[in-house]
Amino acid sequence: MQRRLRRRKRERERERMSLSDWHLAVKLADQPLAPKSILRLPETELGEYSLGGYSISFLKQLIAGKLQESVPDPELIDLIYCGRKLKDDQTLDFYGIQPGSTVHVLRKSWPEPDQKPEPVDKVAALREFRVLHTALHGSSSYREAVFKMLSNKESLDQIIVATPGLSSDPIALGTSPMSSSVQSGTPITNDLFSQALQHALQASGQPSLQSQWQPQLQQLRDMGIQDDELSLRALQATGGDIQAALELIFAGGAP
Repeated sequence: MQRRLRRRKRERERERMSLSDWHLAVKLADQPLAPKSILRLPETELGEYSLGGYSISFLKQLIAGKLQESVPDPELIDLIYCGRKLKDDQTLDFYGIQPGSTVHVLRKSWPEPDQKPEPVDKVAALREFRVLHTALHGSSSYREAVFKMLSNKESLDQIIVATPGLSSDPIALGTSPMSSSVQSGTPITNDLFSQALQHALQASGQPSLQSQWQPQLQQLRDMGIQDDELSLRALQATGGDIQAALELIFAGGAP
């Protein structure tokens, strides 16, 4: 009995010693050139539990405390590890996160309900919408994926939120700015946005823009998203915006 107790005590001591080596590297998804931040997990909070028992929700709080200027609120971020968006109620063990692992921080786009959107540059908006036409000229599987996205209200809501000015941009409706059918300031609904995307599906194809998205593709690979075709479609649909592309991928807007 005494021997078992001594053995258990030595095991606990080894576990506590190993805790001092536990740290994670944290990197902001929208700042690829910024250095990683090293986050050491407080062993005093663990008690009898291993570090792997930390919840993702608690990890977000630790990251918000470490990166206060960049992440003022843990509720406004998602964490990505090996190409997966981490759920708050799961643990580090569940996702196989080990000491020295790199966790990517995706800052959510958050609407400002008390502020009116800034006026949209109609020429720039039309140019970007033409880019969307190019993005939708791919394979039949991509075409099916777009229609799937059109039927997903959550996906459309996230795209509208992630694109500043889109909710009040008449050009994105696929009509002329002078058209009497769309008055200035008319908000874009899910149905109208779906119609605009469906209209874009009929546009003629243009040369691939893949060469333009190589840096963003590599960044997505670094996050563990290895499906280049999926990443390229998301980047094309968002004009190369890495944060909006990530939101589109994790919202299920692409297969």
